[in-house]
Amino acid sequence: MCKTKKLLLILCFPLLYLQAQKAPSVDLLIKETSGFLGLGGSRIIKIELSNKEQQLPLNSQNVNGNSLFFFLLSPSNDWQLTEDFIEEELKKIYILQDGEKTLLNWRSPLIVKGNNSVLFGFPKTFKLYRPFYFQYQFDKEIIRKAEFKVPQEYWPGYDRFTNLVENAEKAFALNEYKNAIRYYEQILADSNLSIFTQFEDIKNKRNSCFRAYSDELVDLFQKVKIDTQSNIRYRISTMDKYRNEVKYIMDSLPRLEWEISSLDTNVSPILSKCRDIFFEITTSRDSLQQILDDQLTRWIVEGSIIGKDELLYTCIIEALAMAFSSLDFADTLATSLNIVTPDEYIARLEKNNILESYNTFIRICQERFKMHLPIFPINFLPNLRKDTSLFSLPYYSMLKAVNDYYYGDWNSAKKEILQIFKTCYEPSINSAFDMMRVVINQREKPIPAEVTKLLAEAIEMEKANNLENAKEKYQQALLIAPDYAYGYFLQGKFFSRINDYIRAIHSFQQAFKFDTLYLTAYRECYHTFLKQSNFTEVINVYTTALSKGNNYYEVNYNLGIAYLGQADPAKAIHYFQQALALNPKSYRANIQLGLAYQNMKNYQKAREYFNNAISLDPMRQEAIDYLTKLNEIQRASK
Repeated sequence: MCKTKKLLLILCFPLLYLQAQKAPSVDLLIKETSGFLGLGGSRIIKIELSNKEQQLPLNSQNVNGNSLFFFLLSPSNDWQLTEDFIEEELKKIYILQDGEKTLLNWRSPLIVKGNNSVLFGFPKTFKLYRPFYFQYQFDKEIIRKAEFKVPQEYWPGYDRFTNLVENAEKAFALNEYKNAIRYYEQILADSNLSIFTQFEDIKNKRNSCFRAYSDELVDLFQKVKIDTQSNIRYRISTMDKYRNEVKYIMDSLPRLEWEISSLDTNVSPILSKCRDIFFEITTSRDSLQQILDDQLTRWIVEGSIIGKDELLYTCIIEALAMAFSSLDFADTLATSLNIVTPDEYIARLEKNNILESYNTFIRICQERFKMHLPIFPINFLPNLRKDTSLFSLPYYSMLKAVNDYYYGDWNSAKKEILQIFKTCYEPSINSAFDMMRVVINQREKPIPAEVTKLLAEAIEMEKANNLENAKEKYQQALLIAPDYAYGYFLQGKFFSRINDYIRAIHSFQQAFKFDTLYLTAYRECYHTFLKQSNFTEVINVYTTALSKGNNYYEVNYNLGIAYLGQADPAKAIHYFQQALALNPKSYRANIQLGLAYQNMKNYQKAREYFNNAISLDPMRQEAIDYLTKLNEIQRASK
């Protein structure tokens, strides 16, 4: 808006006088005649607005700053006030407004000055900002009266009102439209200020601020829209700021409590313009964001096709796999992906300056999930599959399982889960995807709602340390669903926590009896026997798992541990080698093979596997320490 228009806008607002030249007053006729035989002239009193201290000049603060309204009464023509007059006549004067009388409440002693005067006060039961009458009860039939109108510069709140108007107009002149709006809204929000004649025009003033602000935002947006020289991030953040401000106008301009409707003739055009520009800003901003997103994530999606930096690519894929495996797959009502990335991976991403790419990729996945699309961009998984050999863990299968699970392709998800089990050496990852497999089974073959309810109650009772009732709830649930593997698993965990190992083992065995692929149930049973150093039963658990088709890295590795515990290094070596065949990049399997061969005094083989471990992860100290100790053993044996 041009300066001329702004000046006109300020000047068109009615000016409020900041200072009255003299106190407002009226003359009230008391007597038509006076003196002996009525030969004297009339008696008229002058009533002036005042304050208790008779402070001049008058203003809204000293007029309204006491519990009473004060007026100064003095003779208006050539006669004098006396004590007798005050005692006899003053009490006959009262204020009348809308048929309601307000009687004198207080008076001062006679003020001896000129024709003398007296200060008197009335309770604030009448409105100073509306006309009222001073009335004098001459007798039962004769009442003399005089109308009194108090100019608005003496009304309560006048200073606040004028200060807010002045501040708003200054802010408007400086193009500080939001500040001007805030000042006008303080006026509108204060019902006590509605007494002023200019109050209604405040709405129009406020509308003018919104109109000017929307015009300014349009101009600013058009400039940044065509500014191809600026950084794309700067343009996006600037458009975000402008879009938020346009939304502020759309949300704030209509106010029903002030009777400002979106359909008002001077409001609707502003809102219509804002809706149009909001859409235009959003479209332009999203277009820029897509360009930036593509710049940041194309190398992740395309993988080896674009000749990636292998270190960076490996770093980000590992972080993505760990983040998406952190999801709560049992939460089937989730409306967003509650992804948790371990701190160590965040630190690695920051160190390699690819955290922004990572966060952008995660955001894209969140957006796709909310639109009920496959989580990952179309070419991401096929390209990742080509690069599987780069990784020590089955990251492709992990991410593919997540993608298929949330898209509802459960058969494909279950196939990928088995691929994860086959090569994954991290029990926590296997546990997460075993939970996904259990949830899929439940969704394909739903259990009675009563069973779910009983198990939930059991868990809550256990948290409250109400163990007997918790145990009873578990038993009730399994009486209703006697072949429910997950129910037995939960019961087994309960018994394990209260150190009832016999019942825990039985529950875990029932779990993998009814679900022969229940890798986590096998593991929990294994750990329970391991606590008792019962290696024979540990071997039986995993031998059973192998016989049921669970030829996985974890099963073979744990069998190797069990045979070491049974002092049978030859069989331990066999199963460690089976585990290593499933995942040649297992650091731990190489370490265990090195230790097993060392125990058999096959130092050459032991050295070979310790060196393999060092090659897999040169930064880890464990293999180096074992190799150092092996060297000492060999030197001592010579």
